[in-house]
Order: sequence, then C-alpha cells, then structure tokens
Amino acid sequence: MKTTQTRPTPLVPPPRLQPDSLSRVETIAQLVAWAADRFKTAGIDTPHLDAEVLLAHTLHISRSCLYSRLQEAVSDSQKTNFQQNVVRRTKREPVAYITGRQEFWSLDFQVNPGVLIPRPDTEIVVETALRLLASSRITAPRILDIGTGSGCIAVALATELPHAQIWAIDKTQVSLPLAQKNAHAHRVGQRITFACGDLFGPVQPSAPFFDLLVTNPPYIASPVLDTLQPEVRLWEPRAALDGGADGLDFYGRLLYDCPDYIRPGGWLVAEVGDRQKDAVVQLGHKQRRLRFQMYRQDYAGRDRVVVFQKAADVEQ
Repeated sequence: MKTTQTRPTPLVPPPRLQPDSLSRVETIAQLVAWAADRFKTAGIDTPHLDAEVLLAHTLHISRSCLYSRLQEAVSDSQKTNFQQNVVRRTKREPVAYITGRQEFWSLDFQVNPGVLIPRPDTEIVVETALRLLASSRITAPRILDIGTGSGCIAVALATELPHAQIWAIDKTQVSLPLAQKNAHAHRVGQRITFACGDLFGPVQPSAPFFDLLVTNPPYIASPVLDTLQPEVRLWEPRAALDGGADGLDFYGRLLYDCPDYIRPGGWLVAEVGDRQKDAVVQLGHKQRRLRFQMYRQDYAGRDRVVVFQKAADVEQ
C-alpha cells in the first residue's frame, strides 16, 4: 500500500521575529522564522511547515536540505521571491498552487487553480481499485476515470497496471492539458486516452465494456461550501467541489447510467464525503443492475469509498 505521508514536523525550530523585520533577515533559519510568524498571524494551521516548503521551493532545493544550510545567507533576489510567495500564502492561497506541485501515491503531480489539489484520502480509491483487479486476475483491464482533474487517479493506476487501457474524462477543458502533462511526466501518456465531456458523454454505451469505473466526484453540499477553510472555498475550483443541495447530485446521475458502461461483474469505485456513504448506497439500491459490495475507510477512520458491482444475472 502506498500512502502519502502525514504532515511532518518542521525541521527548523526558529526564533520569533517581528513580521516587519525582513530587512534584517540574512539566513535561511531567519527567513523561515520570519515567514512562520506571518503565517501564524494570518491564522494558518501549519506556519513553520509551510514556511519551510515555500522557502525550499524558492531556493530550488529539497526541504530536507534546509536543515544542513540553516546559517547560509540568501541573496536579495531570493528574499524578494520568497516574500512574494509568503504574501500569496497569507492570502490563504494553497501551498500546492504556489509551488505548482502536489504528491499523490508517492508520485509528483503538477497542479494549478484549474484542478482540485489531490488529497491523501483519494489514494483509497486507487488502493481499492488495485485490490479488486488483483482478486479478479484481469491482466489487461479497461478502466474509466470520471472527473480526472490533475489525472492523479488515472496516472497512479497506469503506473501500477502496465497493461491497462485507461480513459480519463473531465468536463472542464482547462484541466485536460495538465492531466496529459502529468501522464507523460510519468511515462504513461500513451496508455491513457483523455477526453472532455460531462459524465459518460465522450464514450459510447457499447461493448467492449469497462472492467472498472473510478471517480472522485464533487460531493460537498452547496450550503457547506462557504463554510470551508479559505484555502478551499476561495481557491479551489467550485465545479470540482459542489455536489448540489445535498451533495448527491453527481451520484444520482452516475448510478443511473453507469451499468450501461460496465461489463457484468465489473465495478464502480467512488469516493464519498463524510457521512454520505449510507445515502449513496441507498441511491445504488434503486439501480437493479448494481449490487453494493463494500465500503472502505480513509486513514482517519471515515467512510471514504463505496464499491458497487454490476450484476451478472440481469439483462443489459
């Protein structure tokens, strides 16, 4: 099982500096302290860690390298660039959008404000899909990823399944070039077909069917969106988050149509929001061609993924 690491503790235990003292800052340790102070004032939960990540990004070194270079001086141009990144973060812009990168499934992905930032919880979708395919002994699975965004699920599966054929769909044209870049960066671009469209629009309901359908859909209830932390509600694409009045809009459409695209015995693996599992399972029960198989929890013990299987004993 591959997992994204939980947030590590800061490498640098900095002294406290006043936010307006940048002109007196000379070393890496002092820069981290200065930025962390500003982040703390801005109400950011991980001020020291964010300072370290952004400084490492500014200096084009790994975060671990900061520890061995704490007393190294930085140039004026480096301080200026770092200050610009700090200002962006104090406006609650996510670190991943500032650096343009996010880790998922131990892989490095490019991200931008046009796509949702990959979360560790979504790795449960990948892990579940791999377990199902391993149990089936399918050697060259056909997989459909709906709402691919940065391409993280499709790319992760492609790296683990060298003989898989994968289709990745997103309804926003802006996300597809980035997903394609990520696929090519990990040398799986030739095995993933990207297409723009809503839900199943770009594919036809005809054989050969898909063995597996995966998705991390928008599932946050519209009234809840404005209560989320600023990094989410102000910066991440609303279309990738908003699941309608009760957060279930996408699931209703997905569960109604997906049996037309999955082979008998094939699976649907879908991420769900906190406390949504039972409602999604009830929606699935309305579809006579699907059978609820199981649910899986994320690393915090919350219901995170539901699995349905297309029944083999009903007509198309």
